[in-house]
Amino acid sequence: MKNLKKKVELDVTPYHVRQQIWYMSLLRFYKNIEFNENIYNEFATKLLAGKIDQKTLKQLDNLRRKHNEKKKKDWEEIKKKKATRMGLSFRNIYRQIKKS
Repeated sequence: MKNLKKKVELDVTPYHVRQQIWYMSLLRFYKNIEFNENIYNEFATKLLAGKIDQKTLKQLDNLRRKHNEKKKKDWEEIKKKKATRMGLSFRNIYRQIKKS
């Protein structure tokens, strides 16, 4: 069997590394909700060049955090019930057919 290399841990103590990780998480979030490549590239260029003011960045970060919390709650619910809401509906219909 092949030996897999261990993942190298990032040293996040320098400020610029933490800032870059935060920028990348913001860009990853925006990529999931923006489907126009030109608008996304324009935003990414401004973000990485530091041309977006702190107030706007804080609003965007709050939006990203809310979205992540919602996804986390949804995932916890799925993990707890072993199915999505659609899956539970399907399961209930299937059980009714199975009983007959």
